[in-house]
Amino acid sequence: MSYLPEVFERAVEAHRSRVALVEESKQWTFAELLDEANRVAALVRERVKGDAVGILLLNSQRYIATMLGVWKAGKTVVPLNYLLPPGELGFIVKDSGMSAIISSQFFAQALAALKPLFGDRGVILMADDPGFTAMSPGGIPAEYRDPALYLYTSGTTGRPKGVILTHDNLAANVESCQKADKFDHNDAFLCLLPFFHTYAITGTFLLPLFSGAKMVLVDRFQPMKVMSLIQDQKISVLLAIPSMYRVMAATEGDFKVSSVRFPISGGEPLPIPVAEAFERRFGVPIFEGYGQTEAAPVVTLNVPAARKLGTIGRALPGIDLAIWDEHNRFLPAGEVGEIMVRGRNVMQGYHHLPEETAKTITDGWLHTGDLGKLDEQGFVTITGRKKDLIISAGENIYPREIEEVLAQHPKVKEVAVIGVKDEVRGEVPKAFVIAREGIELDEKELRTFCRENLAGYKVPKYIEVVADLPRSPTGKVLKRMLSRSA
Repeated sequence: MSYLPEVFERAVEAHRSRVALVEESKQWTFAELLDEANRVAALVRERVKGDAVGILLLNSQRYIATMLGVWKAGKTVVPLNYLLPPGELGFIVKDSGMSAIISSQFFAQALAALKPLFGDRGVILMADDPGFTAMSPGGIPAEYRDPALYLYTSGTTGRPKGVILTHDNLAANVESCQKADKFDHNDAFLCLLPFFHTYAITGTFLLPLFSGAKMVLVDRFQPMKVMSLIQDQKISVLLAIPSMYRVMAATEGDFKVSSVRFPISGGEPLPIPVAEAFERRFGVPIFEGYGQTEAAPVVTLNVPAARKLGTIGRALPGIDLAIWDEHNRFLPAGEVGEIMVRGRNVMQGYHHLPEETAKTITDGWLHTGDLGKLDEQGFVTITGRKKDLIISAGENIYPREIEEVLAQHPKVKEVAVIGVKDEVRGEVPKAFVIAREGIELDEKELRTFCRENLAGYKVPKYIEVVADLPRSPTGKVLKRMLSRSA
């Protein structure tokens, strides 16, 4: 069993005077970061009586020190997604049972709406208050207490669910990443993703921190600034989502990015045209991976030593991955079924939802809800979400296959495919397509393109050109919203 503050302190012993973190023009060594985390721990011990502490901050050095300090104080961190509407934030405050929020004046309006939910039991601590780190850091023994995180899902299927991740879940996932590829003090990670995502917490916070690498923070994605940071800070590891890579590939300017050895894509499927455009522009391939919050989160990853474009890579060391049919039977290579995951990284369960937990974990195996297949070399290809499967006149149609074909059309910027009811076939595919800037799309042209690249029954019966697609606060396309409007 691992405890995150202990792992961090071992990293401090090994890298005390090295730069751990860069934010704008400031930088902190590993020792300085530990000192501030200890001060936060002392404050939390004195002021916070309950077990769960919310953090509502932009990406910053203070966010990292706060998270480490809350853990050292023996509390559970609840990262709050500042993009959520007040109603959803309020639900998370109440469902998690948090007794404190650590935030800043930047979020004063949101805090005013949340404060009444606490009653007399809650406290709001301002991380930008000069006294926030004023307490003496001395004599702060770590308290060993789980869980480490309540991470609330984005709510694309209804109310957010609080995923319970232990210290060992997170530490195990970091260890698996470290075994998949060599990360060390020579690396510099660019932290683009907000820390209310487990992808960001594990991949751009814990992984570099525990590897002795440097973290370079940005509080929001600004393409020109990001490209300049990659060049000036000699970034070697970059974690982002496909839409960010699409923008970076199109950013004007002569940027030197030869330091980048490992750009990783996750969060949503990586369209092959985006991967090809990025590699053409910068001369380095994107390595697609896959994960879920419930798995802390990284499950598979293409790595420099073993990459297969169009797949999500192989399962990380220490993680078991299998394909099951609807009767929970293992399927051989090449057959499509549900992707199942087992390992130390799998969540403890959903907060206050024992029945949902029981449905999601079977004998230690996590039901991901994603459909996919393995090849003989262990590379995994995702075919879609189980709930998105279209059954048309008895034939299975995977929306992702249609999306990948349409995404390769030179006039298409983005696409989402859903199933809609049909009196004859039961269900048929419908595609929602966004055109590239300044281009008009012709539905007949798109349908002809599909016929040339897909079996006839997979060609969308309906194609609708739209200006935008509905998205969750995390940027994922909300197909349930498309279904309502179809």
